[in-house]
Amino acid sequence: MMTSVITERREAALSSAMRVEQLADSLSQAAATLHGAVMRAIRKRASQGENGISQTQAQAVFALEVALRQQANQLYADAAGHTVEGLDAAQRQLSGLLDAVRLSIARNDNVRHWISLATSLLNLGSAVIAGHPERILASVDKVRERLQTAPHA
Repeated sequence: MMTSVITERREAALSSAMRVEQLADSLSQAAATLHGAVMRAIRKRASQGENGISQTQAQAVFALEVALRQQANQLYADAAGHTVEGLDAAQRQLSGLLDAVRLSIARNDNVRHWISLATSLLNLGSAVIAGHPERILASVDKVRERLQTAPHA
């Protein structure tokens, strides 16, 4: 049992179709979290007036939600074609980072933060679709950086 845990930690991120599908799952879940956050902000605006999310901000977040879902669908459609060899990152680390993004969006009411994180996720997905390991790693670093500079809820 311990051997399987060690093997899991060492398996390179995005090295199999199943791992790419896991990324697609995470992008879909991030889109759902974005949707929930923007709906919460819209309801809050209804009760608080001008202190809530603007219509322009809501539209921007909805557009990012749609883009994340489309990107996830593209990854699902050809997961085997989007595997990446040679990434020096573990799948478990990537999955944990994406879980942290969803939690940050869900727990934070800062719309600019949502937009920043969603844009970083789109850049990550684009790098995977393009098959560029350097861009993937740079995108992962950018997501980490944006998480660390997140405003506190």
